[in-house]
Amino acid sequence: MKDIQEIMDFIYPEQVGRYWFRGKSPTPQGRIFGGQVLAQCLLAANQTVDDSLTAHSMHAYFLRAGDPNVPIEFEVDPIRNGRSFSTRRVVARQHDQAIFNTSVSFQKHEEGFSHSEPMPEVSPPDLSEKGLEKSTRAVSKPNLIDLYKVRRWKIPQVESDIRANQPAHQHWFAMQGRLEDDPRIHQAALAMISDFTLMMSSVLPHWKDSFSKDFMGASLDHAIWFHAPVDMNELILYRCEGPWAGNARGFNRGTLWGADGTLVASTTQEGLMRIKTQPTSE
Repeated sequence: MKDIQEIMDFIYPEQVGRYWFRGKSPTPQGRIFGGQVLAQCLLAANQTVDDSLTAHSMHAYFLRAGDPNVPIEFEVDPIRNGRSFSTRRVVARQHDQAIFNTSVSFQKHEEGFSHSEPMPEVSPPDLSEKGLEKSTRAVSKPNLIDLYKVRRWKIPQVESDIRANQPAHQHWFAMQGRLEDDPRIHQAALAMISDFTLMMSSVLPHWKDSFSKDFMGASLDHAIWFHAPVDMNELILYRCEGPWAGNARGFNRGTLWGADGTLVASTTQEGLMRIKTQPTSE
């Protein structure tokens, strides 16, 4: 697949029953990327609500590792249809077991009070190939950024974070190619990239060169609040921080801004941060 639109077309769940969908995964990857399943569950739920509704939040749990070589079955439960809000529960299954579940809340557009945190003052990315960030983590072999046709540029840590010893980092994201003019596809693409980078925030204070040998990490849960329509054909700024870690878990939160400075979404995630008890042979 050559661009992000082909990726989104490939993972788009096929409707096989009124509330039953089936999806597939790009390969090669060792286990299904969590951001993919987030996007697929949202795309499945979208097909069961009125076009006047758009998602404003998702709350999800990663239950088991997914097998990229097996189709994913998505069961949508239409648990509430209201005048302004509707809710869907989506369970993703493989091998007759749930691997992921999420609740998605939808809302009709309403006028109301409005304010927003300002976008951080950051330099624009070096759009050349030289400026691109390449992942070196073992869990990213093969490189998931490349597989899902996403580009990422790391922004140097700001002085205030350094002085406060804050585990924070920021990245610019862009899609390879262009997405069609469908707000729901753009929202699903945002959900997908929200799982890149976030979990590593709470790892930063404990980072070692031997990270891949000393630690085992995995996403446990993930939440997204969609604040405004997003254009994924433009640059996206993702600021992430990890304010707490303990009991083999790390807590992370993030904010995403559009290229025009609009705060488009906020995220939170807990990840497993388990120290391996047995050394890994090389």
